[in-house]
Parts: sequence; structure tokens; C-alpha cells
Amino acid sequence: MKITAIETYKFSVPSGIERRDPHTGGVISSAHKSWLFLKVETDAGITGWGEGTGEWIVEPVETMLHGWRPLLEGRDPLQVAELTDDLVDRVPWKDGAIIGTAAAAVNMAMYDIAGKAWGVPVCTILGGKWRDKVRVYGNGGLSFESPEAAVASAKDRQSKGYAGGKGNPLESRRWPMDRAAVDHSVACVAAVREALGPEWDILLDTHGSPTPELSLDFAHRVAPYRPLFLEEPVKLWSVDALMEVSRKSPVPIATGERLFTVDAFKPLVDRRACAYLQPDMSHCGGVTNMMRIASLAQTEQMLIAPHNVGGPTVNAATLHADAAMPNFLTQETTDVYFEIYDRYADHDWTIKDGYVNVSDRPGLGVEVKEADIAKLPYEPMVYRQYRHEDGSWKGT
Repeated sequence: MKITAIETYKFSVPSGIERRDPHTGGVISSAHKSWLFLKVETDAGITGWGEGTGEWIVEPVETMLHGWRPLLEGRDPLQVAELTDDLVDRVPWKDGAIIGTAAAAVNMAMYDIAGKAWGVPVCTILGGKWRDKVRVYGNGGLSFESPEAAVASAKDRQSKGYAGGKGNPLESRRWPMDRAAVDHSVACVAAVREALGPEWDILLDTHGSPTPELSLDFAHRVAPYRPLFLEEPVKLWSVDALMEVSRKSPVPIATGERLFTVDAFKPLVDRRACAYLQPDMSHCGGVTNMMRIASLAQTEQMLIAPHNVGGPTVNAATLHADAAMPNFLTQETTDVYFEIYDRYADHDWTIKDGYVNVSDRPGLGVEVKEADIAKLPYEPMVYRQYRHEDGSWKGT
């Protein structure tokens, strides 16, 4: 079997979660997101789909994919890991979101082809399932507008079958050590825990923007309400800062969505710098590298809670990896996207009692609605504006 052609489709989807900073009015979350799908065709008549969704980086990722066309056409798509690694090896720069996302799209599409060729779901190719269903929580399922809004959003996600919800505390801060923001965020979490009881998962994501000191203050204050984890409590790249927070925090720490290679995860694993790792299938090189990262983490008894804010193709690939890794914890799903996945692809997922099923269909188990996505408009995303009251940058 040989690859004969590739094609890309970029388009915009409604996010349903536009938010602005209450103090500065700056955009925090855009009204739409940008998705990028990759189609890989073969001379055997089998087509595979991957996803290079990267929000603000869709255009350069698409350019890289088409630049790789001469390296893909005529190659055997069943040599999944070898071909993906070869693409990255040809590029002098081995790290970064553009390379990792483009490689991920190709890798997913080739796993899709392999599963269809052999008549099995991708998780079977990965060694089989450790679990038949995947624990899932709703990203955006925890508002921090007010305690009342927090409870309402959490109950909404619970009613839709999610095991928990994640929100973004401390974003109301006006300066780096704004303890009023801590008080407000803790009040929201406390209200949710009281309203939904001890079993519902509360997940907290600070997007790597607070100081370590503010994150620790928040962690100690919020710990009695038993959040599952505190995500990205410090800025990226300082393993020492991450370790300091991890050692002192009574809440388990999670990170990893903005790391793109196995080598980038290795220092965190070697030093057990956090409790949970969160590789993103869209950016870490795809299924092959996701499984390599999980295997590496398993050596230090670390669990994997994959990041995911993409479309149905990357969701499918992530669920197959979740099913096949022994050290899986929980899966992020943006519920506003999950509810419209069927506009862009046919799938057989159902979320119920805190879990989503893993498809038994061949390949990734989704069929992209190519004629429909080909008609969709594309609009670049608006960049975020995280600002303190004095105008200084507070974001990631």
C-alpha cells in the first residue's frame, strides 16, 4: 500500500464559551475555534483522517503538512511509527508546536489507515484495551463567575453524564499576589463541593500564569474541598519552580499540554516533578508519542490525564490511546464541542455515568463528513488578552 495524495481542510467552529476579563475587557476565550483536518489517500482505496488542530497555529501547521507532501507520497502508511519519526528527523528543529502538531496529524491518519486495512480499532493495534470505557470530565464545566454560576455549570455537566468539570480559577486577579482572587476562587470551589457531593471530580486549571507563591496559597486554601488536581500552577519550562509547588502543595499537580516531545517530558518524569502528565494528542506527535510518554511515566508510577480541546478525529485517537495505556487517569473533553462533533464526523460515542465508550469500529472509528467541512468558512482566532489592573501581562 502506498500514499497517493494528501488534502487539508481548515475551518472555524463555534466555541460557545466567549469570555472577557471583567476588569480590562480583554478577550480570554474566543467565540470560535480553528480546526484543521488532514486526509491521506492510498492506492488501496483506503483513506485515513488526522487532525492538526492547534487553534492559533493552524495556518503554519497546514503549510508544513503540504511541505511534507514529497516525503509522504509513495510511502507505506502501515509503517506508522517509522514514517512519523522520519518526517521529524528531516527537520533540523525537533521541538515546537508546529512540528509536533503536523506530525500528530500524519500519525493519526496513518493509524486510521492501518486499523481500516486490518479491520480492527486502533486500540487493538496498540496492544489491546486495558479498559472498555474512559472516565471523562467536561472542560469549561466549572464557572468562576460566582459561586452560584459555578454550581449551575457543574450541575449542567453532571446532568450530561460527566464525572467532573474543570474551570480556571485566579483569573480575576488584578495583581500578582491578589488574595481577593484566591478568596473568590475558593468560594466557588467550596460551593460546588457542597452542592455536588464528595464524588464529583473538581479540576482546576490556572494556565501556567500565576506566581508559584499565589498558586501555593490557593492550593492550601482549596485543599479541603478535594480537587482532583491543580493544572499548570507555574509558567512553563522551570522544572525547579514546578517541583517546589508540587512538593509543597496539598493538591496533586498536573501539567504537560504544552510539551511536544518525549524528551521534553523526560525531566518531569525523572524528577517526578508533578503527579499527573497531560500530553495533548494534537501536539505531541500523535498516537505513537502519546504511548511513549505514557510508558515513560509508568516507570515512576505517574498517571496520564490527556489534554484535549480538539475535534472528533483527535478525540477518537486520544480515546484509543486512553484505552490502551495502563496508567490512565481521566480524559478532558470540551463538552460544547462534543455536542456538535456529529456536524463534522459520524461517531458512536455516548457519555454516561462519568464515562465515554471506546469505539470498536475499524481505525479511529469516525468517518469525517468531508462534503460538509469543505463548505465551512475559516477565520483566524483572536489572541488572548490577560492583563493585570496596571496593564502588565498576567497570562501564559
